[in-house]
Amino acid sequence: MFRFTKKNKKDTGRVCLHVSAEGTAIAVSKLKGADLELQHCEFFNALQLADNPDSIKDFIADNKLTGANCSLILSAHEYQMLLTEAPQVEPAEMCEALWWRVKDLVSFDLHNAQLDYLELPEDSEKNQGHKLYAVIADKSKVAAKIAWAEELGLKPITVEIPETAILHLVSDLCSDIVGTSVLFLDAEQSLLMLMSETKMYLSRTLKYNYLQRMEAIVLDLQRSMDYYESQMGKPPCLKVIVLPQQSHDTAIMQTLVENIGVAIETVDINDLVKTNGPLTIELQQHCLVAISGALRLDQKVKK
Repeated sequence: MFRFTKKNKKDTGRVCLHVSAEGTAIAVSKLKGADLELQHCEFFNALQLADNPDSIKDFIADNKLTGANCSLILSAHEYQMLLTEAPQVEPAEMCEALWWRVKDLVSFDLHNAQLDYLELPEDSEKNQGHKLYAVIADKSKVAAKIAWAEELGLKPITVEIPETAILHLVSDLCSDIVGTSVLFLDAEQSLLMLMSETKMYLSRTLKYNYLQRMEAIVLDLQRSMDYYESQMGKPPCLKVIVLPQQSHDTAIMQTLVENIGVAIETVDINDLVKTNGPLTIELQQHCLVAISGALRLDQKVKK
């Protein structure tokens, strides 16, 4: 997604930053052998940053991260994701062809937008032809985010969206041919992804506060699973993975268990990722997207 610089530093891990309305999450990974280990994870809430704007810069200096490779995850208001039919053009011409297909749906200033895309698996074409997701970002906000990371002393190498970041964490959990629904809950903008054999087939953005509309979460989940099975011709979803980690007695987990006729699970990142110390539920809830982004490697590691 939105690669913008040449990488001239060995990919041994990275710093990942994700800004939301609540604050800024930072996660740091380091390559050990063939595996990425989570070295640091911190959340700076908005009030804390207002009182001490240098908190993140101090964190980077204290942990000797100056000059480290950096991934940036876009916030909900900085991008759009649109499902559209794939133009029949060569890959080099895809972005330009897609632009003419989606430009009337873009909410940003057309002169201030940049486009990338996510291809869907080949077997997602039943009844609808080959489709893909066009991802449109606000160019000025992306540039500002890059400049901010550089001011912090980091080396930005990748800009991506929460959907692709989360895939780094959950792909291996969705290796079965039967479908798995991944539900990422966030008060600002929740995400719903339908997965099979580690691949994403369907992604939906839920632009409402799930805590205030739990019945809407149930309905959107049911409709998405029906579409995945009937329109894409995939085996039915037999499991829902809820992220970030939830206590099983929370209202949202109880609502899902009572209304969705498949297994409802949640995931403790401590069981998936090597860390220097256990991550609390609260820290996971604030930092899951940043942690996921930090688990990205842009090249295969020799084992």
